[in-house]
This record gives sequence, C-alpha cells and structure tokens, in this order.
Amino acid sequence: MTTTPKLVIFTDLDGTLLDRSTYAFEQARPALLLIQQKDIPLVFSSSKTRAEIEIYRRKLENDHPFISENGGAIFVPRYYFPFPFSYERESGEYLVLEFGAFYPHITETLETIKKETGIKIRGFSDLTEKEIASLCGLSFKEAGDAKKREYDEPFMIEGGDKEVERVREKIEGKGLNYVWGGKFHHILGKNDKGKAVEILKKLYEKQFLSILTVGIGDSLNDLPMLSVVDRPVFLNGEDSVSTEILSSIQNVTMVDDTGPQAWNEVILNIVNELAI
Repeated sequence: MTTTPKLVIFTDLDGTLLDRSTYAFEQARPALLLIQQKDIPLVFSSSKTRAEIEIYRRKLENDHPFISENGGAIFVPRYYFPFPFSYERESGEYLVLEFGAFYPHITETLETIKKETGIKIRGFSDLTEKEIASLCGLSFKEAGDAKKREYDEPFMIEGGDKEVERVREKIEGKGLNYVWGGKFHHILGKNDKGKAVEILKKLYEKQFLSILTVGIGDSLNDLPMLSVVDRPVFLNGEDSVSTEILSSIQNVTMVDDTGPQAWNEVILNIVNELAI
C-alpha cells in the first residue's frame, strides 16, 4: 500500500505571501482557503520577529509552527506534534527550538564593526519606532513589534558595494553570518532558514511518514530554505537575482513576479497538479 505524501508548505512573508510595500495578502485568499480546506501545514519562515509573525498567524488563522528571524528559532505550538521532541525552552504557548546567537551579542558585534570600519551603519536597535515605521511603511505598533528582536539585526549601510563587502567580511570574521533580506542587510548567528526547515521536516516526517515539501521565497536569505525542499519556487521580482545564483538549487522554479498574486498562482498550481 502506497502512502500519499503529506504536502507541507514553507513560505517567506514579505514580498512573497505579503506585498512588500503594503503587507496585504488579499490576492492570496483563494490559495490560502484551499490550503485550509485540505489541512495542509503552512509554515511561515521569515526574517520577521515572533511578535510580527504572530500578527499574521492571527489574521490568517494559522496554527502551525513558524520560523522567526532568518532561522533564529522555531516556535512549535504546544501539543502540535503527538510525540516528544527536543527543544531549548518553553515560552507561553510554544516549545522553542533555538539556533541563533542572542541579540545582545549580535548588536555588540555590529557596534564594534562600526568603530573598526568607520562606516556609517544603522541597525534597528539604533532606530526609533517612528523611523522604522517610516522606513518600512508600518504602524507604530507594528514598528514596535519589529524592534522585539531576539536573534537577528536588520541594518542599513551608508555607501556602495565596497562598504557592504567590507562589513560582510568583518561580520564573518567575527564568527557571525551576513545575509541580504530584500530590504535590509542582516547580521545573525550561524543559523539560516534552511537549517530550521530541515528540523521541521524531520518532525513532520515522523508524524506523517511521507511528506512532500514546497518552499517559496523572493530574496537571497530564502535560498537556504529553497535548497532543502522538494519543490523550491523563487519569486524573482524587483530585486532580480541572476539564474547563476539560483543554479545551485535543484529543481527550482523561477517566477518573474512577486507578492501575493504570484504566490497565489504558484500554490494553486502546485496543489491542483498534485491532486492532493
């Protein structure tokens, strides 16, 4: 007897399920409804904080695990998996698996790099809620949630490619990681979305025995996630990425569009094609 694999979808948020400018998701409603009807786990995997992601979990009635701050941690709702597994701590309704360096260490390292290079760098810890709201098109409340960081610091660099490269080298020289997230540079620990997705895949495999994973993203920080799923999809819009960069990802589908409308079409096509 052959078991039909359980479909599990891992998705980025900004520029993917959410419009990069307005954060709207209405155009993705048909696919979201289909996912809900078919009881397909939809796992958010974002550079956003836990507080930010929880807003969209409530709006979308999503009760699945999620990955925050570029793979800094996985938050699994208590009793979600019907078996015990290892985790680092309990926090409210979640069991938390942590992979990232802690925020104070990250911001201290970035401060040291500012002094060592003389390059003007401004991280979220340097910005007021008003400044973040203005930069990101958020409300003050949303900007406050964006500042509740635990594992990752988004930042801006004054200068060009030369300055970015120098900062990246400094970050990596101090044992941390640098990624570009589509709107901001990020400094974080030795975590990424791919490592977190791998852990969740193992938990889902234990639950369903056979799974088929889809990953969908639009930025360079999504590539680790796309490299570990069965059906990787890259929404290649305003921050166009070369096919050469994506060539290392097997079976990747490139879509020349971003945002919820593109996300909706991709997900509807995959779910209908698989006839799950």
